[in-house]
Parts: sequence; C-alpha cells; structure tokens
Amino acid sequence: MIGLTLPESLMLALRWALLLGPVGLVLAMVKIRGTSERRQIGGLFAFLYGVPMIFVTHSFALHFGWWRYGWDTLMINNIPADIVIGGAILFGPGLYFSFPNTRPYMICLPIVLGLHGTVFNSLEPLVFAGPYWYWGVILVFIVAHLPALYLAKWTEEDQHLPLRCALLAIMTGGMIFAIVPALIMQAMGGNWDLLNRPDWATATACVALVFVSVIGLSANQSLCLHGNGTPIPLDPTKRLVTTGIYAYVSNPMQLSAALAFLILGLFLWNIWIMAAALMAWIFVQGMVRWHHRHDLLKRFPQEWIIYKENVPEWVPRWKPWIKVEATVFLSSDRQLLRWLLSYATGLQVRDGPGKAIYNNPADRRGFRGAPAVIAAVSHINFLWMVIAAALMLPVLAVPYLANLRRTTGDLT
Repeated sequence: MIGLTLPESLMLALRWALLLGPVGLVLAMVKIRGTSERRQIGGLFAFLYGVPMIFVTHSFALHFGWWRYGWDTLMINNIPADIVIGGAILFGPGLYFSFPNTRPYMICLPIVLGLHGTVFNSLEPLVFAGPYWYWGVILVFIVAHLPALYLAKWTEEDQHLPLRCALLAIMTGGMIFAIVPALIMQAMGGNWDLLNRPDWATATACVALVFVSVIGLSANQSLCLHGNGTPIPLDPTKRLVTTGIYAYVSNPMQLSAALAFLILGLFLWNIWIMAAALMAWIFVQGMVRWHHRHDLLKRFPQEWIIYKENVPEWVPRWKPWIKVEATVFLSSDRQLLRWLLSYATGLQVRDGPGKAIYNNPADRRGFRGAPAVIAAVSHINFLWMVIAAALMLPVLAVPYLANLRRTTGDLT
C-alpha cells in the first residue's frame, strides 16, 4: 500500500476532482475524437446505469462495514453524491470515449489491481477502509462499472439486444427502488427501516412489488423480442408492439413505476415516496406523450391511432385488444389447457402434433413448447397475462443465457 498523509484540505480538493475530472475527460474526448451519435447514446446509457448501481453497491459496502466515508457534506445515504456521479461518468462515457476499442474488462482490470489496490486503503479522511474492503471494490466493479462499459460498447455496436435491455431494466429498477426514494428521504425525511416492519407487511409488500415489477419487465421483454429495440427512445424499437402486456395497457412501464412508488411508500410509511407516483403521471403527460406524437405517430401513423383508440394508458383492460387473431396448435390430449384457452380473446386453438406452437401475425417471432403455452395463456385476461409474463421472463432468459456460454467470446 501507498501511505498517504494528506491534509483534509487536499482531500476535499480530491473529492471535487473525482467529480470534475471525469466531466473534463468526457468533454475532452468528445472534442478530440468527435464521437458518433451511437457512441454518445452508449455513453449516456452507461452513465445512467452507473448512478444507481454505484449507489446500491456502495450502500452494501457501508452496511457490511467494508468502508465508510468521512464528512457529512453532499451525502446521500452516507455516500458522497459527487463520488456516485463522478464514478458513473468516469466508468461510463469517460473511459469508454477514451478507449473505445479496448475490451471493457481490460480497462477495469488495471484499475482494480493497480489504483484501488495501492491507494484505496490510504485515503483517510475521504474514505476509511474496513475489513474485506477489497471484496467490496470487486463487487462495485463487477456489478456497476464493468456492465456500464459493456452497455456503452454494445449500444454503439448495436449488439446483444437482450443483454442491453436487461441492463436498462436493472438501471430503471435501481432508479425506482433506490435513487428516487433515497433522494426523497434525504430532502423530506425518512429512513430505510426495512428490518423493523411486521413480517406480514414485509411479505405483502414483497409480493405486491414483484407483481407490479413483472408488468414493467414484461413490457421491456416485449419491446426487445417483438419491437427489436429498447424501451429508451434514444434507442427505439423498429416495430410497433401491440401484443403481450401492450394489448392491455399502453404505458405498462410507467404504470409499474407508479404502483411501485405507492407500495414502497406505504411500506416505509413515507407519504413523499407515495407522492412520487405523481412523477410517473407527469412523465407520461409530458415526455411520453411528446415521444408518441413526434416518433411513434410519425413512424406508424395508422397503426398508432388505431392502437391508442382501443388501449388505455393507465387502467388496464380486463380482456386484451387483439387486432389480428393469433393461433396456437395443441395436441388433442391437452383437454385442461384447451378448456382454459376457451376463455381467451383473439386466439384460435387448432390441433397439432407434438409440442405446442404459437404464432401471432403481429409479433416478430413465434414460440414453440412452454413459451407457446405461456403466450397463449396471456390472451385470457389481465391477471393471467401477469402470471404468464412472470413465467415467460425466466423461460426465455434461461436458454438465452445458456447459449451465451457457447459464444462468450462475442461478448468481450
């Protein structure tokens, strides 16, 4: 280790440098290299991913005593705000713009082994290292920094769409469940008193949060599978998605976020977090509708108008709106499933040998086997749609991740 005995004034300057340095690096790289639009979007996504993930991983580090920070200025949940923002800029657009052709793990490895391994333990009073601090550093790099750089790389190269959508979903969850509540409690009061709640309240809140989260995650999955794009307008879908959860409600992700704020605020007995649900409504009234008018309406003029006339923004339909009927082929011995699907809307059930097959003309792809059954069940009503969505998430993710083991070289 390098033994440093810097005065507090220089440590304060170092803290500002950790924020302003990455900002200067990004501006310099944009000026020198003239980054493309896709690279800038990738850098932005990396920053947005880094903010909640750095906050969450550093919160874990504080909880387990791996390290703690000195001073109490510009702190959020006992974490310096400038370190969160500066770290997200540095390990997002900063390093990616600087080394766009270098594999992200090769960017992070020297920093983990070199800079953090020699300096981190000697930065008092900026940070006081505790036992096992190095494992905490590794956690931050694996969960926050490395995925952020890969997100930037894959976005610029327009590769690995499912992984990009997954990272953007994690980013959104981090914002909803960590950053926004922390900022609200920092400003208006409150605390993360999770362990002192009654068991029944904790169990109820967890079930409710899983339910509403599935709505948002299912929307994300549908945009990836059938829209061939991400939920972020800067990296939009190439097709209009009107099936799945979008056959019931047109703003499922905003609905999911609003319900999550209400549930989390009620669980924490914090009226201000509950009031954050209003942010989702304002977001829809402003940004989302603006995006609909200036993007979707122009790209899909007839389809979008018909869709909006039939699918509500906030209160989901009980039965789906189906423009063109889908078809599922089932073997004749699956009587119970056939009876259940007799309550479905916009679905033809036909005889077919072997595994189930589901085809929907409005989708980019069909399904075979278990995913076909799940897709068919989603036609019954909204409750069955959410159950089907909860099943479809792992059913499609597991084989995709298994296939990645055979193509790991393509990821790096």
